[in-house]
Amino acid sequence: MVSTGKSDRIARRSRTIAWGGWLLAAALSTVGCASFSREDPVAKFDNIQRELTETRKYPVQQASLEQKTSPLPDLPDLSPKSVTQKVKEVAGYGTKPDEAKQLYAEAEQAYREAVELDEDERAGRLLKVADQFRSAAALWPSSALEEDALFMAGESYFFADSYPKANEEYERLLKKFPNSRYLDRAEAKRFSIAQFWLARNEQNPDQFYEFNLFDGTRPRRDTGGHALRVFDRIRFDDPTGKLADDATLALANAAFRKGDYVKADEFYTDLRRTFPSSEHAFDAHFIGLKAKLLAYRGPDYAGTLLDEAEVLVTQIRKQFPDRADQESEYLNRAYAEVRFRKAERLWSRVSYHRMRQEYGAARYYARQLLDEFSDTPFKAKADEMMASSQNKPATPPQRLSWLVNMFPESDPVKPLLKSDSATTKRR
Repeated sequence: MVSTGKSDRIARRSRTIAWGGWLLAAALSTVGCASFSREDPVAKFDNIQRELTETRKYPVQQASLEQKTSPLPDLPDLSPKSVTQKVKEVAGYGTKPDEAKQLYAEAEQAYREAVELDEDERAGRLLKVADQFRSAAALWPSSALEEDALFMAGESYFFADSYPKANEEYERLLKKFPNSRYLDRAEAKRFSIAQFWLARNEQNPDQFYEFNLFDGTRPRRDTGGHALRVFDRIRFDDPTGKLADDATLALANAAFRKGDYVKADEFYTDLRRTFPSSEHAFDAHFIGLKAKLLAYRGPDYAGTLLDEAEVLVTQIRKQFPDRADQESEYLNRAYAEVRFRKAERLWSRVSYHRMRQEYGAARYYARQLLDEFSDTPFKAKADEMMASSQNKPATPPQRLSWLVNMFPESDPVKPLLKSDSATTKRR
């Protein structure tokens, strides 16, 4: 007799088998018997041909790259330059080539007439002509006419002895047209303006509280500072130009005369390195040597300037033998001064260590002084120091040793993990 639990398990298993058979029959009816039979090759070829024929009835359309697309709507140009131009056009100051040409021709004729006038009338007339050239330049911006007009405006101000305005117009020209055909002429005028300002300031220096209200040839204030700025701008605006080395020398000489020997040394060094074939090469070496010796601050400061000065003495004698013969007295004196200053630096170290009773270090620097600078007055001092400290210890004795011994000596720090010797070798 079969138990009830066993009969239930048999019934569930029968239902599972029935469901599986039903699903298998459904799958076979869907796939068909062709899946289990070998397909006829001729029939397969006919089916492929029929599919290709049906596909040709509906060909794929190729995209055309020449097909025009709908244009995007025009957006307004809101760049600062465009906005400024629009504002000028609304105000009546837009681009007007015809008016610009006419105004430039009138200004050019007025300029020819003005330069023929007497000195008293010429300046006022040229100031008006300069304004005409500026107006012509504004009517046709970014054109060849603007370039000509800006240069002529600067020329008008220059010959009217209004040097600040002339320099301003030349700078506007070179800022807008860096490779202008007037570059050399404009730089020459700026150089002469800077020379005039610098000479005027050296004769009668401006006070920090002074304001120039009546002299049109000078800036409102700080005439010397404006001159140096123009020289510096000439170096950067046209670094390979004819006046770049002259401007560098002018800056160096101005700093030297002012007593700023560090700044002068920088400019002379720049002149030697940037313009090695300049006509001012000897001055850059010779006056640069003086600047280095005057810029040296003493044994408590770096001795780089002394090393560089010694190199300059050697270079002057090799590169400029004729001029070196003429200046041989100064060069010999400069070389002796360099050696004296270097020996002084070593003696300063000897004195420092002897004061601290560190006789080992003192004797080391004294021997170096005797080996390298035995021709200086410090040789006798070094000999005396070596003799007096011969039997003295290299390092001073420990002071208050009883107090130092009261404190325990700290052991060296031990690592937390001991490293394997094999691992250490592999690293």
